[in-house]
Amino acid sequence: MSQSISQLFSMEIASLVIPGDQVVTVNPDWSLERALIVLTRRGYASVPVIDDAGRVEGVISKTNILDLMLKKEDFQLGKLSERSVRDAMNQNHSGILANSVFSFAYEVLIDRPYIPIIDEDNRFVGILTRKVMMEKVIELFQQEFIEIMVERS
Repeated sequence: MSQSISQLFSMEIASLVIPGDQVVTVNPDWSLERALIVLTRRGYASVPVIDDAGRVEGVISKTNILDLMLKKEDFQLGKLSERSVRDAMNQNHSGILANSVFSFAYEVLIDRPYIPIIDEDNRFVGILTRKVMMEKVIELFQQEFIEIMVERS
């Protein structure tokens, strides 16, 4: 493995994090109707669920909401206002620390579009997206390709 690849995969991810104040989030006590409106109007498939203390409780997606409603025998969109985000959210999306290394975050993001970033008290700091990580990898490969082409000429 080249030195630059090794450096990238061992760097901390803090510089790649999208700050929490720039991230759309929902509260676990909000109605599913309100969450679905936020998801739809903002154009997101899912967003982090952050409690009043600023802690990550999970993520909520349009799919989570529809799955919950389809489990009910009397599926009615009007009943979304009667259920809370907590009822449908995925709690298996805890966050990772901002001082995590790139290689660990890369592995975590293989099957996710983003991962919440937390501090030591599980408070929401921001998100790291798979897109940002892939851009870093592509940037590195392009740089190495150019270096190889310069050496050959």
